[in-house]
Amino acid sequence: MYFNYFTKKPFQGKNIEILEGTNLKGGFLTFLQARKLGGAIPKGTKSVAKLIMPMLELKQNTKGQLEEKMSGRKYSVFHISQVEFKEGEKENGKL
Repeated sequence: MYFNYFTKKPFQGKNIEILEGTNLKGGFLTFLQARKLGGAIPKGTKSVAKLIMPMLELKQNTKGQLEEKMSGRKYSVFHISQVEFKEGEKENGKL
């Protein structure tokens, strides 16, 4: 199962296929999510995947009507095993 360790929500759609290619299972975090949990990504560590966050854009066409268009923003994620936590933070229930 692939889920966001910070929000505890499972990934969906194309992101599952991307994460299956990493051969890692479990929780994934962005850099900022790891920092919010009190963890650190060691310098030089590469992200394991670039996931896509789908976004709905509204654009006005030449006739003045609004059109919906799907797009996406990519963001890098790290596996929970790549995050270093201060000693005892995982066990003390901060996560």
